[in-house]
Amino acid sequence: MTNINMDRFDTLLRFTHSHSNGKYTLFDNMGKSVEAVYDTDYESDNGLDEDEEGYEEYQCIAFKCISDGSLFEVNYHQIPVKATCDGEVIY
Repeated sequence: MTNINMDRFDTLLRFTHSHSNGKYTLFDNMGKSVEAVYDTDYESDNGLDEDEEGYEEYQCIAFKCISDGSLFEVNYHQIPVKATCDGEVIY
């Protein structure tokens, strides 16, 4: 867990709340990108029981891939290295 990932995720989450109808382009660290639209956000966890050591809750954003309609999750553990919305750089 790094602060930069948490900061980027918080920025992206806030941005999606005010730009929920935009077209997002999300880039991975290999330079590949996916175009998507915001679907929803929600709380998730790491699959451990609440009373287990290491249990963690965190926010997630679900995006819908424009090319095939599949849903995918973004959270601070798996955050794009670059994100844009309608051509505007988010980070």
